[in-house]
Amino acid sequence: MATNMDQSNNLVIGNGVTFKGTLNVPKKATIYGTVDGELTAEEIFIGQSGKITGKVTARSIEVEGELHQVIHCRDHLHIRASGKVSGKLEYSQIQIERGGEFRGEMQQVGAAPVYPSTGGTPAAPAKPVSPPAPAGKDA
Repeated sequence: MATNMDQSNNLVIGNGVTFKGTLNVPKKATIYGTVDGELTAEEIFIGQSGKITGKVTARSIEVEGELHQVIHCRDHLHIRASGKVSGKLEYSQIQIERGGEFRGEMQQVGAAPVYPSTGGTPAAPAKPVSPPAPAGKDA
């Protein structure tokens, strides 16, 4: 069971609530209302009725509503089927469900390199291999 201490670093902007200004949230910001300004959080969830316009910075962002202007997502951006995102986006990983929308400019930054499944390192260039010496000549 969650205690008040578990929730103390989170923020919820309810449906019908409008906030203008700057918010710094140590953990998760859940938005069902309207935010106009700057929002920085570890995680951001925008519900279907939620709308953020301004500069947003987070490790992970999930969008069911609307997100507009400047978005910096250090890890994973997930645009749900009902989500609408527009503006200038920097992200590491992105997932857009069928029906989800993105309009604007996007740039992938800070993504981990993708290598074949050979232990997580790039494959070394192949070296020519000399054929084995015929058996029985030196014996």
